[in-house]
Amino acid sequence: MNKTTSSQQDEYRQAFLRHLPKRIEAVEQRIQRYRRDGWEAGGMALLNDDVQRLAGASGRYDLIEPSQHLLTLEHMLGEHIVRRSLPDPQQSDRMLALTAAVTASLAARPGAAQAPPPAHCEIPPEAYWHRWGVADAQDVATMQAHVAANDAPKPAASGIARRIYQLSDGNAFAYELAQHLEGEGFEVEPVETVDELSELLMSLSPHLVLVDASRMTDLTAVGTARRDAQQRGSGQRIQLVAMAAQDNLQSRLDGRRAGADALLLPPFNVPDVMHQLQTLLAPASEEKLRVLIVEDDRAQGLFAQSVLTNAGMQAVVEQDPLHVLEALEALHPDLVLMDLHMPHANGVELTALIREHPNFKTTPIVFLSGESDPDARFDAINAGGDDFLSKPIRPKHLITSVQNRVRRTRTLQQQQQGTTLGARDEATGLHRRAYVLDRVNESLGTSSEHPATGGALFIEIDGAVTLRERLGLAALEHLLTSAGRVIHDELFDLHAAARINDNAFLVLALGLDDEALDALAKRLRDAIMQHAFEATGKPMRLRASIGICPLRYGFGDASALLNTAERACRDARTSEQGIRRYEAPNAAEVDEEAALIEQLREAIGNDGFGLIYQPIVAVQGSQDAQYQTLLRMRDASGKLRSAAEILPLAERGKMMIDIDRWVLTRAMSVLVQQREGGRKARLFVPQAMTTFSAREQAGWLKGELAAQELAGSSLVLECRLEDALLNPPALTTFASAMRGDGVSLCIGQYEHSAEANRLLDQAPLGFIKLASKYVAANTAPEVREELRALIDRAHQLGIQVIGHRVEDPQTAAALWMGGIDFIQGNLVQGATGGLDFDFNAAVI
Repeated sequence: MNKTTSSQQDEYRQAFLRHLPKRIEAVEQRIQRYRRDGWEAGGMALLNDDVQRLAGASGRYDLIEPSQHLLTLEHMLGEHIVRRSLPDPQQSDRMLALTAAVTASLAARPGAAQAPPPAHCEIPPEAYWHRWGVADAQDVATMQAHVAANDAPKPAASGIARRIYQLSDGNAFAYELAQHLEGEGFEVEPVETVDELSELLMSLSPHLVLVDASRMTDLTAVGTARRDAQQRGSGQRIQLVAMAAQDNLQSRLDGRRAGADALLLPPFNVPDVMHQLQTLLAPASEEKLRVLIVEDDRAQGLFAQSVLTNAGMQAVVEQDPLHVLEALEALHPDLVLMDLHMPHANGVELTALIREHPNFKTTPIVFLSGESDPDARFDAINAGGDDFLSKPIRPKHLITSVQNRVRRTRTLQQQQQGTTLGARDEATGLHRRAYVLDRVNESLGTSSEHPATGGALFIEIDGAVTLRERLGLAALEHLLTSAGRVIHDELFDLHAAARINDNAFLVLALGLDDEALDALAKRLRDAIMQHAFEATGKPMRLRASIGICPLRYGFGDASALLNTAERACRDARTSEQGIRRYEAPNAAEVDEEAALIEQLREAIGNDGFGLIYQPIVAVQGSQDAQYQTLLRMRDASGKLRSAAEILPLAERGKMMIDIDRWVLTRAMSVLVQQREGGRKARLFVPQAMTTFSAREQAGWLKGELAAQELAGSSLVLECRLEDALLNPPALTTFASAMRGDGVSLCIGQYEHSAEANRLLDQAPLGFIKLASKYVAANTAPEVREELRALIDRAHQLGIQVIGHRVEDPQTAAALWMGGIDFIQGNLVQGATGGLDFDFNAAVI
């Protein structure tokens, strides 16, 4: 062993030693939990896998005593797995004694007491690590009830590999994804730095490394760390998945250069990301690749057969071209590797015959030939061939070409099968989201002379946010899965249905008139509300609201129909029946809407909008002038239209980015006029999430600020919380890009929740504006207490808080007592056309 190798081995050993105590502690905690709350087969198998790896690595690094204890523990777990039994309390105690022995032996190791302290050591907030740990007692109780209801957790049945290292900045989406993955039985370990990830890869390999969109700049370094860990020869295949912050060529190139197995593109939602990760982690099929080699030269055929067989494939040689069809029927190959020039029948002729056979129309055909004539090669491909390899060929090139071609073909077949047969979610029996949306698009694509009958039902479980806060994510997920099964059972597979987002479902019911759609919605709602659900061991009743959208109104695509159905569902929440069917606007309304959309387009080009301004006043008093900008447009009849009226139309017409840029341009022009008049001001400018997500928006704004020689600190860009939570990585990326220019970010309609709280940690915010429930008259004591905690939390992070739409002195006083920073509303002054408010005289 040379010095370099020895040094590298010592580095690996030291990294393993640093992380081994934490690993043993995690194993001990899992055994304690199982002893307290009951063992389950899937968790025991995963635990055995972890112990086996730790035992092997301990032996490899000459940790004799820890290795012996771990091997004993592995043997105990293995016996139960073979016998299909679960440990009793005494056996669990014996396992805990073994983990304690490992810890003691590590502490007694020479030099252990003199180990230097870590370079970075902070005391985390209370319960910080708990959010990343194994399920708590409440979650375990839910899982046990889940099992008791003959709905065993997926890990035990699926055989999917389970350990994931997640490199992220702890943003809201990453946290929610980790929580869902843990609810599905994955072991997710958050990682904050590439150095930490590298050490973890040295000590215990995961099944997958996930790089969040917020850490895409580290992807190259992560790819290098993954490759180094693979080259150590641990035998563990480590998948690398990256979530791109933006869908562009650079992101795709970065993913390919880093060696990522998959690059996920925005926009992201938790169910789709989880499905893609589960697909990647699903165990590879044990079936070998089957290759039929058609080659009249025996030596050449045996050479190719030997190369492919040694690579783990099943390769069969057929020397007689006239027996190819019989060989195909016997083998049903994944690929045909064929010579071009053979007696009795050449490769072009055979390819045409194979393509005529119904069972082999799509079987890949690759030519392996010394033919160099371009016309001959063209004829071979034109006859139905897929690829052309030149003789002589290196073995590794042959293997890679065959594997890649078969892999692409199988992926396409799986996608087609999933679409045509309607891939199902195992837990609920419902279809996948993409399948139902495809069916909606197909239905909307029917001819205008014979429009599709039927409609879409948007079913939302009421109060999901409150349930999540009260019960926890795992319990809520269990409830929603159960609700999905209720919907599936009620439909009898007569209609396609899928879970469309975290707390809603979509049903596509074809062939039904309005009366039948109403009846179906009532039946589904009654079934949900009358079902005896269970959460954390207690009975639970759920409520649901349903929006119905008939297909006959001629929506352009599934997205437009889905948005309409969701709006109808929102209206249904306030109705007594909890069901609302969308009614198309009458002809006059349609004409009015079309005319407004056209006026919007004209206004963008002809400077046809206007801005009005409302002051935002500091409660402690300040001379700093700052205003909210509000968009207005005067229509052809002279009526002044508010932003609430025109922006939904702009969204449907895909004009939001253009309108947002008009508003920003006008706001900057006003700020320049103020500066030239010797006055300073700050403007709060609302922007759509579509605009924040546009990859060129930050560059555009930087250019405009430079052209106007304007300080970015005079702008605060505002986004509603509801929109911000749709794509936190994009919002964070934009805000981070503009931070150096001084541009601040404000989240409007802010209401406390776990996701909102994580967004405060994630995005570099300057301000938040409170939701209406905090500024309502006579707020409940618990709301006031929540408000105080919210303001304290914001101030700890350097974020200032604005009370929005304050109309009366009592509300202003209550907000002032809570520690608010600014007031905006008619109590101060209504919106006007000028920036002439006297901030010096303002008294709150």
